[in-house]
Amino acid sequence: MALAFPSPDDLVRTATGMARWSMDTAGFAASLPDRVAALLDRVEVLITRIETISERAEMAVAKANEVADRAATVVTSSTEVSTSAQTLIGLYEPLATKAAPMAARFVDDLSEDEIHAAIGLVNHLPELTLRMEGLLPILASLDTVSPEIHLLLEEVQGVRQAIQGVPGFRFFRKRGEAKEDDEV
Repeated sequence: MALAFPSPDDLVRTATGMARWSMDTAGFAASLPDRVAALLDRVEVLITRIETISERAEMAVAKANEVADRAATVVTSSTEVSTSAQTLIGLYEPLATKAAPMAARFVDDLSEDEIHAAIGLVNHLPELTLRMEGLLPILASLDTVSPEIHLLLEEVQGVRQAIQGVPGFRFFRKRGEAKEDDEV
């Protein structure tokens, strides 16, 4: 194989291409400082925006942590309330189950007048309590007085029978009744 030397046209074309490339490269190199400066300006703007976003994100995280802390407090409180409610339900559920039919019957049987009367009775309870305090000792003594009253009644019955056995008693009785009728 023989070596072929480039023709003068090939050399001119190559030299022209190299000159263009050199000029393009020189133009590119000359524009680099302006382009780098513009790029740096854009990077600075971008960094400022990133810092703003980062600060806002930190604030959002802090607020989210506050909300999470409050939510934890609410969960703890609601757990305590739920435990208390479950205890009360466990305690009173049998009673409520047993009392429900009676309460329903009680409510179904009450009329509006009876409800008003019950409210009136409740309103009078303080006065009734005061009066009952004075009456209770008397009621307690009735147990001891009761046999004596029976004896007294027996004696009165005996006196009545004795008086009826007196001759002429009916005459006096009729006269007394007539006198009472006249007075009335």
